[in-house]
Amino acid sequence: MTKQEIKLLKYFVENEGRVIPRSELLEKIWGLPGHINTRAPDQFIRRLRKTFEPDPAQPKYFLTIRDAGYRFVSDTETS
Repeated sequence: MTKQEIKLLKYFVENEGRVIPRSELLEKIWGLPGHINTRAPDQFIRRLRKTFEPDPAQPKYFLTIRDAGYRFVSDTETS
């Protein structure tokens, strides 16, 4: 995993269960203004899904919350 992937994963774990807007990820992980139009968060989340999800096409840990952001849910939270 890259440093950015580790940083993103750590941020998700620290904020487990909370919907995190893309703008917040841009600011906290990449140090960019939240209004910047980039697909970086999406690409990195796709990589995390490939690494950790049993079926990346049907994620159960790294969830997309339409029009809101992303949410991380661990096995302990889903049980």
